[in-house]
Amino acid sequence: MKSYGLEPGADGSKLRRPSQRSRLLRDRKLGMNYMAFQNSLKPVIAQVHGHCTGVGMYLVELVDLAIAAHDSHFSHAEQRLGLAGNTWHMNSQILMYGAKKSRELMLLGNSFDGPTAERLGLVNLSVAKEDLDATVADWARRISMHPRDALVTGKAMHQMAMENLGAAEQFARGYVGHTLGTNLRLEPDEFNVVRERAKDGTTSTFKQRDARFDGSKEE
Repeated sequence: MKSYGLEPGADGSKLRRPSQRSRLLRDRKLGMNYMAFQNSLKPVIAQVHGHCTGVGMYLVELVDLAIAAHDSHFSHAEQRLGLAGNTWHMNSQILMYGAKKSRELMLLGNSFDGPTAERLGLVNLSVAKEDLDATVADWARRISMHPRDALVTGKAMHQMAMENLGAAEQFARGYVGHTLGTNLRLEPDEFNVVRERAKDGTTSTFKQRDARFDGSKEE
């Protein structure tokens, strides 16, 4: 969120909020970076352990294959910052989880483990932590047995199929949505992450935020 803070005026005057055109340009570049993972000419495998949230989740959702440790922690907790379903690649998420489950993951931001990620279709396989490296290496080796031309052709066909299903358009919508979503007007009674972080620090603010969502704090 640092890149969406104040910036100097064109005449060198005091800091002010960036213009929408400035924000759109930045978000457009970020959207192109996400698109590169979906459109890579080579198959991409995500190896997941520890905490996977926000951008980490986006990348796992966009790559070809994913293998996770059982004790991984997945979530779209970034949606609790004030996004509420305003996400970068909604088409892929709906295709992956289904419309209702996708909305649940976005609106609640709950955490789940590797076996649940496998059940949801986010990852292909969940394995014990000590087997993760070897499993990913084995999959990569087996995939590399295909002819290189065949791998590139197969990925191009996959990309075309995704585009036919609307996945090519999601990044343009995503960068516009992100610009709008990071420029919300928060009402006085609503939790303002930026304000609270400046006052109490990041760790305390995230704990307060999660307490509100998880119902452990009286409203």
